[in-house]
Amino acid sequence: MKIGDKVQRRPETFGGLEGKSFGATGRRQVFTGEVVYIHPEGWYHMVEFTVRGGKVRECFPGRG
Repeated sequence: MKIGDKVQRRPETFGGLEGKSFGATGRRQVFTGEVVYIHPEGWYHMVEFTVRGGKVRECFPGRG
C-alpha cells in the first residue's frame, strides 16, 4: 500500500450497519477511500473518504 491508493474500509465514525436498523449489531458498511498518510513505522494509515460533498479522514491499524 502507498499514498494515493484507493482502498476499501469499514469506518467507525460514519456510515451505518449493513442490512440492520439503527442500534443493531452487525458489520459496518464498506466505503472506498484514498490513503493519504502512512505512519513511518507502519503502525497505522489514514484514509480520506468523500461523503455528502465533504471529506472525512479515519485511521486504521497497520499497513493494510
